[in-house]
Amino acid sequence: MFVNQILGQETLKKQVLNDIKEGYVPHSQCFIDDSGRGGLALAVAFAIEMLWDENHINTKISEGKSISYFIEHPDLHFIYPVATSASVNSKPKCDDYIQPWRDFVSNTSYGSSNDWMLSIGSENKQGNISVDEIDLLFKKLNLKSFSGGPKVCILWGVDKLNVQSGNKLLKLIEEPPTNTYFVFVAESELDLLPTIKSRCQLSFLKPINSSIIKSELINKGCESNLAEFYASNSEGSLGKALESFQNIEQLRGHEQLFIQCLRGAFKASGNKSVVIDLMSWATIVGALGRTLQKEFLLYSLNFIRQALLVSFKTNSLVKFQSLTNFDINKFAPFVHSGNAVEMIRLLEETCYAVDRNANGKILFSDFALKMTRILNKKES
Repeated sequence: MFVNQILGQETLKKQVLNDIKEGYVPHSQCFIDDSGRGGLALAVAFAIEMLWDENHINTKISEGKSISYFIEHPDLHFIYPVATSASVNSKPKCDDYIQPWRDFVSNTSYGSSNDWMLSIGSENKQGNISVDEIDLLFKKLNLKSFSGGPKVCILWGVDKLNVQSGNKLLKLIEEPPTNTYFVFVAESELDLLPTIKSRCQLSFLKPINSSIIKSELINKGCESNLAEFYASNSEGSLGKALESFQNIEQLRGHEQLFIQCLRGAFKASGNKSVVIDLMSWATIVGALGRTLQKEFLLYSLNFIRQALLVSFKTNSLVKFQSLTNFDINKFAPFVHSGNAVEMIRLLEETCYAVDRNANGKILFSDFALKMTRILNKKES
């Protein structure tokens, strides 16, 4: 990804280029990217500017070289979360997935950690950066530079480091090898280890303007009305908008599942036999992979938010567009000041439990029963 290909982030792009031009590049910097705003793309663009001469870049582009050529530079090192999969069943390392990773960077640089896990067939696992990975990085960075110039390490997912890996990395960034630069990308500042955070220059990526996202979606073949819907619901994230566009059938499935739960929860208060249907629903959702479970819950959160906006008659802010001909105006009165906070808390806590590898069937059985109680609350 070249700097001129990154959407939005104009101020940050100018800052990065100016730092390189003036020779004031920090040895450790971290881009805080709240999912899909271009943190990885910006880190890669920085590395290319540091490692490649501008004339050489232009020459190679004229020869038809793509971004994949430039990220194979021997002085560019990547660290990213990995997990076991069908191809790697023991002690996975970044090097085991280097080709899938390069494909991901080239084609899905606005993707999330969930997208990465799906791409390597590890959708039911949590990615991890091990202590051994940091040890291996230490050895690589202490080798002489291949080109005689700087070395750049991009660590994507630094907020997912555990304490042991973080402490090992800390020693490396406190005394970095000569002419070595670290670029970290994190989704959340709050999840950064304080020791790592205190030694980095933090830069926050801003939400991308919805009109820019809409134009990008249309360029990729999305219909104008759907592009506007996806862009307005993306929260400034091109990654989320692209995911919605590319996985429309999956979104339709999420909508159908959540509506099925809501209808069952509403009926269960007057017909206890419906609880059996809710348990069947919980079995279906519980059998999904953890990544799909999280995406379903995040979709449901936005669904409730949209219903709440309709309920409070703030129609100008409503961006909901059903993929199953569901009328949100009829459902909206059931989301009100008496139960909205509880409903949102239930969804967030369930999402947290999925992250902690809770048993799916038990978790969503509990979710369905609690939703029954919350949804049937009267407005106070």
